[in-house]
Amino acid sequence: MKKHIYISLIALSGLILFSCKYSYKDQIINVKNEFTMTVPDYLSPAENLKPGADFQYANRFRNTYAVVFSDPKDKDFKAFYDEQIGIIKKSLDKPSINDSLPVEIPGAKGIHTEIAGRMQGEMIYYSALTLEAKDKYYQVCIWTRGEDRKLKYGKDIQRILLSFKLVKP
Repeated sequence: MKKHIYISLIALSGLILFSCKYSYKDQIINVKNEFTMTVPDYLSPAENLKPGADFQYANRFRNTYAVVFSDPKDKDFKAFYDEQIGIIKKSLDKPSINDSLPVEIPGAKGIHTEIAGRMQGEMIYYSALTLEAKDKYYQVCIWTRGEDRKLKYGKDIQRILLSFKLVKP
């Protein structure tokens, strides 16, 4: 009898653990009929990540955040890129750029940059996509806290980052 109860408790514990798991169903978000982003449904709309951002999604439990903002083309791309990366670097102690690659999507081209550094003693990992389109600059920025989360959600971060699409390229 005790063995039967023990097996039942193990089965119930497993059922509870599996029922708490997040789903990975994607949702496509259309922002002002200007661009779309595809995000996992564990991210929800947020309001206070970056003032004025066109797109703000977060999951505070997973410490994963995503923003997109646009700026008018009132300077050359290199100046815009340097300014935006500089803002991220200034927010971190001992920032390091780990990777920087050219990127091209329909209607825009730019640079994908990964930056890591400490903020209030904790490691923060940024993945930023800075783009030049016909009439605007865009920056897609996703970040998380801790190396364990970077490793765990790294594929999601890349998928979200590279899902940026202009509606009218």
